[in-house]
Amino acid sequence: MDSGKLVKIEQLPVQGTYDQDQILAVLSRIACTPGLLDRLIRCADRMPELERQLGHFEDRCRSTVSRCESLELIAGAYLCPEQVSFSRRTRDEFSNRSQVKLHKVEQDFGGDFVNSFPVPPGKKIRLTHAPRPGYTPDHIRIDLNIAGGGNNYSDFTVQFYVVPGGVNSELGLEIGNEYDGNLFLNKDGSQIKVNFPDYRGMPLDIGTMERLAVVISNNGPANNLDSAHVNIFYDNNRFYELCKERCGCDLKRGAV
Repeated sequence: MDSGKLVKIEQLPVQGTYDQDQILAVLSRIACTPGLLDRLIRCADRMPELERQLGHFEDRCRSTVSRCESLELIAGAYLCPEQVSFSRRTRDEFSNRSQVKLHKVEQDFGGDFVNSFPVPPGKKIRLTHAPRPGYTPDHIRIDLNIAGGGNNYSDFTVQFYVVPGGVNSELGLEIGNEYDGNLFLNKDGSQIKVNFPDYRGMPLDIGTMERLAVVISNNGPANNLDSAHVNIFYDNNRFYELCKERCGCDLKRGAV
C-alpha cells in the first residue's frame, strides 16, 4: 500500500562506477584546473578519429609484417647455396686483381670468324674471358702483333660486346664504338690507354651472369694478325667495397 513515505533501498555498488565522494573529487579537480574541461571535451570529440587511425595503423602493421615475411622468403632463397653464383672463396680470390684478360678464343662462329691465330686478311677473331664475379671496367690496353713486324694498326678494328646482352644475337650487345686499332697503339708499338665506354654518363658494369667479348677484324690487304693481347682494367678497391656492401662479407683487401 502506498503511504507516500520514502523507503530506503540498499544496493550493492556496480563495478566500474564511482561513489559520490569520487565524483565530487573529479568535479573539484575539473573546476580547479583552468581549461581541463575543454581539453576533456576535445579528447572525447577526437576519440572516433583516433579509433579510426588506430585501425588504419593496425592494418599497416599487418601489411608490413606480411612484406617482411615475403622478403625473408626471397632472401632465404637467394642466399641458399643453390642460388649463389660465386662462393666467398672465389670472390676473395678476385678481390686483389685489377685486370681481366680477354684471351679465350670463341669457337665455330662461322662466316669470317677463325678459331685460332693467326687471323688472315678479311677474317675476324672473337675473344672473351672465363665466367667470374661482376666488375666495372675502367680502361683498355691492347697489343696487336702483326706478321713481319708490321705497324699499320689502322688495318684492324676492335668492337666490344656484352654477352648475352639481352639481344637476339650470338654476338651479344655492342658496347661503344668500333675502334680503329691505331687508337690503342702508336706506330712504335707503345700502348695507348683508352677509357672503357660508359653508358648514359655512368660506368658500365659487367654482371656476374655476363661476359665481356671483343671482335678483332683484319681489314688489311696482306699481313696476318699473329696474336692479340686485350686487357681490361678495373678498380679492385672499388670491387672489394661493392662486394662487401653487396654480400656483407669481410674480404681480405689485396694489393693493387
